[in-house]
Order: sequence, then C-alpha cells, then structure tokens
Amino acid sequence: MTKKTFEISNIQSTEELNHLSLKLNEKEQVSHIKIGKDSIVFYCLDIDALLSLIQSINKDLIVKEVVDGKKRQYDFAQKKERSYYFMFKNMITEDDIYVLIERIEKDDRYQNVRYDAQNKLLLLTSSQRDVLSLLRKELFKINPSIEIIEHHRPIRSQDVFNEKYLHTYIRIGILLVVIALALVTSRDQSFMTPFLWLLTVILLGIPLLRNAWRDIMSKKILSESLLIFIAMVFGVISGAYIETCIALGIYELSTPFLNKVLEHSLHKIDTAVEMPETGIRIKDEEEEEVSLYDVEIGDILLVRPGDTVSIPGIVEKGVSEMSTYTNTSTYTPVVVKKGSLLHSGDVNVGEMPLFVKVNETYKSSNYMNLMNIASVAPVYESKTEKYTKILAKFYTPVMVVLGLFLGIVLPIINFEDYSSFIHVGAILLIISGALSSDQATSLGMLAGFAKAFQNGIVVESSLGLDSINAAQTIVYDRFDGVEVTNEELNLFKKLSHMGRTFVIYNDGPVALEDDQYQIYNNLTNEEKMQKMDEMVSPVVYIGDTFKDIELLQKSYVGISRGGLADPKVVENSDIVLIDANLNRVYETFVIARKMRTIAIANNILTVSMKVIMLIVALSWHLVPLWLIVLIEILLKAFVIRNSTCILE
Repeated sequence: MTKKTFEISNIQSTEELNHLSLKLNEKEQVSHIKIGKDSIVFYCLDIDALLSLIQSINKDLIVKEVVDGKKRQYDFAQKKERSYYFMFKNMITEDDIYVLIERIEKDDRYQNVRYDAQNKLLLLTSSQRDVLSLLRKELFKINPSIEIIEHHRPIRSQDVFNEKYLHTYIRIGILLVVIALALVTSRDQSFMTPFLWLLTVILLGIPLLRNAWRDIMSKKILSESLLIFIAMVFGVISGAYIETCIALGIYELSTPFLNKVLEHSLHKIDTAVEMPETGIRIKDEEEEEVSLYDVEIGDILLVRPGDTVSIPGIVEKGVSEMSTYTNTSTYTPVVVKKGSLLHSGDVNVGEMPLFVKVNETYKSSNYMNLMNIASVAPVYESKTEKYTKILAKFYTPVMVVLGLFLGIVLPIINFEDYSSFIHVGAILLIISGALSSDQATSLGMLAGFAKAFQNGIVVESSLGLDSINAAQTIVYDRFDGVEVTNEELNLFKKLSHMGRTFVIYNDGPVALEDDQYQIYNNLTNEEKMQKMDEMVSPVVYIGDTFKDIELLQKSYVGISRGGLADPKVVENSDIVLIDANLNRVYETFVIARKMRTIAIANNILTVSMKVIMLIVALSWHLVPLWLIVLIEILLKAFVIRNSTCILE
C-alpha cells in the first residue's frame, strides 16, 4: 500500500500547530512532515486512522488530499450508517448463528439485526468501518469452523442461490463426472485411471488444500493438512483408489465432530470457573433476580443462609453469622447485624437471611479480583506441556522422513519390490500429524486450574500447580499463636503420606514433639530460611502471613492459606487458598497429581496407539487407509475428552 499526501490547514494558533505536529510525529504511519505557518503537509497510509486525533484537537481543521498538485478536501462528516449483508460457510446447524445474533443485538454498534432463515442471511445496519472483522472475531468464539463473508450488493433469492448453491452444484457435478470416468477407465489399466482418481482426490480435498496453503504461507511446512493431502496422493499412487477417497471424506467430516468435542471440553472448564452473575434484589419489598452487573450502589441484595456475598455492602436488616476467612484469614465466624460491613467472599454460615445495601459495583468486588488472578495462570506454559511439545517436535519430523523414504525413495530404487511400501508411506504420513495429546495436555492444565478454582484454590501461576509434583520436601508453617487442632493433625497425617519429606515449622503456644515428622519449634525467619537451604529441594512452602513472604519467595512453590487478606502475600504466592477448610492444602496436592497423571496417561495412550499402527502398517501392507484415519480421529476425540475428566 502506497502512502498518500495530505494537508491539514485552518490551524488557528502556534500552540495548536506545535501540538498537532507532535501528535502526528508519534504515529508510525506518518512521515515526511512539513510544517508551514498555518498548515502541515505529510505522508500517511490511512487518513481514517488519524481522523479522531485531528478532530480531538480542533473540529474546524480542514484536511485535504494532495493529488498531482491538486488539493481535494477530505470528507470530515460523521460516519454514516449503511446496510450490511452477510452469508455463512461451513454452517452445519443454525444454533451457532442464533447465538451470534443474540450477542450482537445487545451491542449498540449494530442496529436492525435480522436473520433471513430462508436464504441463510444476516442483515444489519451499522456505522462501524470494520463490521466484518468484528463479527468474525465474535463468531470465532462461538464456533471457529464457521466462516462469515460479506455480500456487497442487495440480496435477492436468485443471488443467494447463485452465490451459495450453484458453485457447489457445479463442483459436485464435475466431481461425479470425474469419478464416473475413473471407474470406467479402471478396467483398461491405462495412465488415465490414476490421473482421474488423483483429480478426484484434488476436488474432494479443496478445503484441505486451502488449509495447507495457509499453513505454508505461515511457514508451517509440516502442517497436518499438507501431510494428510500428500498421504492421499500416495494412496492413489499405490492403487488404493476408492479407500483413499473414503479416507479423505472421513477426515474432512471429522472437523465438525472434533470441534464439538473440543467445544464440550471448553464448556466444562468455563462452567467450573463460572462466576456468579445473578443475585436477588429487593425492590418495593419484592424479590427479583437480576444480573449482578446491573446492580447499582444503594440497591438491596438478599443473602440467604449458605450464600456468598457477591458485592460488598452494609447490613440493612437481619442478624446472622458470617465466615470472613477469605478477607480476614479468621476461622471463627463473626456475628453481623444492621450496620455491619460485609465484603465480597464472606459466606452466610448462620440460619437467618441478610439484607445488604451494596456500596460498590460488581466489577470492583473480590470476585473479579479472583477471576483476574485465575486468568493469569494459563499464560505460562507448564513443564508437562513443555515435555509433551518436545516429544511432538521430534516425533513429527521422524515420521515424515520415514514416510517419505518408504513412499518415494524405496520405490525409486526398485519399484517392483517396494511399490507396496508407498501404501505404508501414506499410513506413516497420516499418523505423523502433531500428537493429539499435545492439545489435550494444554486442556488438561486448564481443567486442573478450573478444578482447583472450584475447590477454593486459586492458581496464580500454572507453573505452581504443575511443579508441585516435582517437590521433594513439604514445609508447613503453622498459624502463629494457635493451638494444634484435630483438623491440623489430620492434615499432617495426609501430607506425611505424600511420598515426600514433611517438615513442620511450629509457631504455636505449645511446642510440638512427634517422631513421625520433622518439627522445628519457634524459629526466627532467618533460622527458617537456613533450615530450608538444608532441605532436599524442590521445596513446597505453605504459609499465611506477611512475615512468610521471604519464605514464599524462596520456595519452589509457595502456597498461602490466608485468603485475600494481605495483597502482598497473594502477590508473592503461586497458589492462594481462599477457603477456611484446611483440607484444601491436601486437595491442592491431589489435584496436581491427578492433573499430571491424566496428561501422562494421554501421552502413553497416544504414543502406544501410534506405535501399534506403525507395526501393523509395516507387517500388514494392506491395512485400509480409512481405518487408520478413523482410529486417528477417535484417538484425538478420546484424549481431548479424557483431558477434562478431572472435572467430573
């Protein structure tokens, strides 16, 4: 795209001139700026991107485009609404389209949203310049396989037919003719037979070829789409004409199936970390269920026994007991009454309902803080994911080289003896695609975070939850000045049976002695740090207060069990426990272990199935291609499904 020349005139003052020139200098697309007495001339790619900037300085400024020395005034008029017409590709069910419509109807940027079910068209009006791009992003969240395209002229039923169906029918007609000719020439065993079947594979694999081309343009040479298409070509060369076409058809039909499996798994994860979105508001002494985002300061919310306070506020009416552990790290319930201040995260553990007058918005509540903390975890790649990707990185090139060697090199050396290996080469290329456990491992990590979140365990770093499995020593720092309870003794017993060295730092009023554990009574922070240096690493440290921050930082994995009471403690922890139940400490280890076990099981299953298919292909050259494709698809679906079984 070439840059154009523009002039800004009618600049009222020197200050305005300097301010405007500085702002233009900050824009990368602007160059060759020349400043006059009351005008600025410059080059830029897209003047539309600068309009808001220019208007914010002075709406009376005049912008002109300079073409061959002539100046044409640029239209500064407000964006005008226009009608848009959209069609959809790869749409299997209209349910996803109705979800999209429901979302954009709530968006002020779109008006007159309407879906023409007969012609499968989405119609709307908008003043936005990038409507197609915005809708594509929204639709991708709903169903990545559906493609939306814009029709640039008013739609008639005849246009829709020509656009959507006629081209498809022509391709189907050509495909049927080619298949018929291929079947007829099969008896003659002429060169036309493999040529026509190869043409059939190309016509059937047009979507696959498009994906392969996009991957090549993105420098993904060993993409699955490209490898599968080469495998289908090998299948035709080996003489397996019909089974190759069946295998290609099964593969292309698998895309919506696998998308549904993936969508189901992601939905389970989303449900597990779903934040409360509705509450009971009291208005005119009537109860009404409302969105928490619509609750305003001053509204009265009902908090029944067992409910958690979603939005901070002051008790307007009622008396009950509240668990405030999440915000205060205090285990003992607090009696609240009219005038008492409640925070989001407090739980009504009493027997009476409370009427709370909110004094903040939902977006500023601790629930939102929790979600922000939890949302950081997937950013970092866990060790299990890294190992799986390393395995996949070496696996695919090795299988591709072996497949190309069997399918190309050996037949060139001696075609009569090795022609059957072309079929084996096709099988190896099919199973050479990226390990299905690669994607499943990432899903499994997310499922582990979600399971932890369900149990009041907020994972601040994905490395934290996964790295627990590598720990050799567990250090439990007891609550300061608190006597040992039966709940703590049960926790000690469980942690000591985790297969690691278990150490207790006791700061309680009574010294502890027990031959089963390593116990250190009343150590200073410096002494604790020194003892930690002597322990077998990696070390998991479990603390709760501000004085434990240095120990949390020093440990391999830092777990704070003090809720959200101290932001500094939360900031320096890998995992934060927001539940008053001490057993959550043990559950953190259990979830981490189960998460890793599922990932390892998926990897073992995937590699084992690949090895079995490789052995079968080498020992039985005539194994059908469609069977290999089917096994690959079912294997992918199973490991994706199995990756989220921790949530069941």
